[in-house]
Amino acid sequence: KKMADESSSAQQLVANPDRLLPIANISRIMKQALPANAKVAKEAKDCIQECVTEFIGFITSEASDRLAKDDRKTITGNDIIDSMRALGFNDYLAFLQVFLEKRRKALKGVPAAKRRKKNQAS
Repeated sequence: KKMADESSSAQQLVANPDRLLPIANISRIMKQALPANAKVAKEAKDCIQECVTEFIGFITSEASDRLAKDDRKTITGNDIIDSMRALGFNDYLAFLQVFLEKRRKALKGVPAAKRRKKNQAS
């Protein structure tokens, strides 16, 4: 049954490309991780595009389940970290915790309206 669910999810992504993350963003991230003279085939970009979109959905779904149990509506950074821990992505937790702490320090004292405007511009 789980394999059928995964197949159905993949078919939905292909059938609805609006659900995929923008390929330009993915290409930029991939290029940053490669030597300057490296090239990435379109097929590889498309594959990564589907994988990262599915990964984000997977983590978000776990966080959403946790919110429902706690009768909350807003996913926080801590919810994402807890979800990744629950799903076994422990190798990424230290990095994410450092990132989250730096982000919180950077936003400390910035009014919420200004943070929203800044986030929309990026």
